[in-house]
Amino acid sequence: MSFDFTDRPDAHRLELMRKAYPDVDTQSVLTFLNFRACFRAVAADYQRVLDRFGLSESRFLILMFLYHNQPQALGITTLATKLGATKATTSKLVGGMVKSGLVEKVSTAADKRATLIQMTYAGAELLDRFLPVNYQAVNHLFRHLTHDEQVQLNHLLDKLLPDAQ
Repeated sequence: MSFDFTDRPDAHRLELMRKAYPDVDTQSVLTFLNFRACFRAVAADYQRVLDRFGLSESRFLILMFLYHNQPQALGITTLATKLGATKATTSKLVGGMVKSGLVEKVSTAADKRATLIQMTYAGAELLDRFLPVNYQAVNHLFRHLTHDEQVQLNHLLDKLLPDAQ
């Protein structure tokens, strides 16, 4: 019997597992498996949208952080904190974005050794082209849910977050 990603166990198969593992909560496992399958499908669809513009989720987020902080530039430490990543990872991401012409490093007036990151015209132009497609993709993703169902889904997803009480 094969148990791969396309062969998710059903309630019957999970009930059989309960004989060996009494802590199996059939509904929790089914919900988890469905959640994971949904996440993978959504992530793959969204990655295809990002790929069309040569973006990763992290690159997109950095552009959005810079966009919302205009006209001020941001430091690597601030970007790393906002991204939830290390300074080393963020520096590498920003380095690639500098090479791509999406952002540039600028010196601060107070300390010429310190550098800040700001979006370039090319970065702003890419964001202007991407955002409408981004919002269309998100709208398409949730097209089968009513507004009230989306509110309910948000409420339920919030309950899964680690900080939820």
